[in-house]
Amino acid sequence: MERFINKTALYRGMILGLVLVQLLSLIVPINLTLLNALLAIGISILGIHNLSRSFQIATLVFFVAGVGLLSTTGLSLTHLTTAMTSMIDIVVLLVVMQLFLIPVTLGRYQAAVESFMHRHVHGPKQTYTFVMVVTHLLASILSMGTVAIVLSILGDSIKHQVKDAAHFSATSVTRAFTLGTLWAPGAATIFLISTVTKVSWTQLFVPCLILGVLGLVLAYVMERKQPYLSVAPTTGHMTTQTATTEHASLVSLVIAVIGLLALSFALMAAKIASSMTAVTLAGLLTVIVWCSLLAVKPTTKRREFNATLKTAGTTYWRNGLASGAALAPFFVGIGTFTYGFQHSTVSTTLTHTLAPGFAQLGWSLVILIPIIVILVSLIGIHPLASVALIGKIIMSMHIGLSPLLVALSLNIGSVGAYMLSPFAGIVMIVAMRLNVSPATVSIRWNWQFCLAFLTTSLIVATGLSVIF
Repeated sequence: MERFINKTALYRGMILGLVLVQLLSLIVPINLTLLNALLAIGISILGIHNLSRSFQIATLVFFVAGVGLLSTTGLSLTHLTTAMTSMIDIVVLLVVMQLFLIPVTLGRYQAAVESFMHRHVHGPKQTYTFVMVVTHLLASILSMGTVAIVLSILGDSIKHQVKDAAHFSATSVTRAFTLGTLWAPGAATIFLISTVTKVSWTQLFVPCLILGVLGLVLAYVMERKQPYLSVAPTTGHMTTQTATTEHASLVSLVIAVIGLLALSFALMAAKIASSMTAVTLAGLLTVIVWCSLLAVKPTTKRREFNATLKTAGTTYWRNGLASGAALAPFFVGIGTFTYGFQHSTVSTTLTHTLAPGFAQLGWSLVILIPIIVILVSLIGIHPLASVALIGKIIMSMHIGLSPLLVALSLNIGSVGAYMLSPFAGIVMIVAMRLNVSPATVSIRWNWQFCLAFLTTSLIVATGLSVIF
């Protein structure tokens, strides 16, 4: 037992060390790549058993393949450490974004959302819109933790509003959440795509946000007349917390997200750090300021606040760190492969071989990209893997397509894959919470929306790539 505790503490400490090294690299004029690589290796070794079997295999395959590709041009310690840490920024970002659960807990925003819904949201259509908006908003800062929060605090309200609560919850939550991955600072996919295509997050943000809002509107339009949105046969009275400040609480949630985005853009504009590091730093500062403001509120009871802060901090240390770094081994593997592919002779050979054929496809390649990402996700290949591989191959060919359009196409494909694949994490979590099969949530309930969204978003993305 003692050995297990020490091993667990070491794992958490190394994750925290990775975050500290990332922040130190902004102020220390020393190359910390080797230290980063050592921490990444340690986290990967200690954390790979937490991955599913398919992720473990994919991680090892990508890592070995990446090292092999690097060896084609001469393997060196510098290239190897750079390759292993090329996507470690994403891990640090996800670890920091888990911190947002602390101010959310301190401010009791879950109760405020539930109270607001009970007071002001009536009828299935209003409820559907409200659940999507709340999920989309929280997903931008809480990532996968959003699902449990939304289904826990709004589950009873949904059951009182509609006949088929499971169908209602599955479509509203999965669609709102996956659409959030298009643009959210807490989403790994958009930063992976940015790394692969060399299109910065600042360039992707506005077009992807537009696509996200388009998806939410499309989801509402398609579902508003569905039979499962009919009113429940019996309605009960929910006991809710009496609160006079739920409006202010909801406004503060919105302000926090806007503040995170504004601070991120400001740091990028000042060229203080790369896109991912800027968002990481902005997230950390936002959490600190948010917690400080909650601490000095006139209504705050010091003893109660300190107890809640201690509980939230302990939860983050025990679960948040590990949750944020859950995919660290995978990102080390996929980063090694991506960097190795880019600097290998295979990349040059593949480019010369496939470029003529891809060039003939022209604009149809934009349609083919998301279709491939979705199809391979249906056999269990995670979108992060397919997006990285397909994106890297296409970008290495220098064909006549806008890098922004390629990035948007990859992002759209990843949303479709997250929504349609029974193996996707969001689908499996929602299915488990609602006690239905993953295939029901993904394919049966979401295929029509997914097809409509792919068609509409690709048309809009083509126009946005011209404008931006």
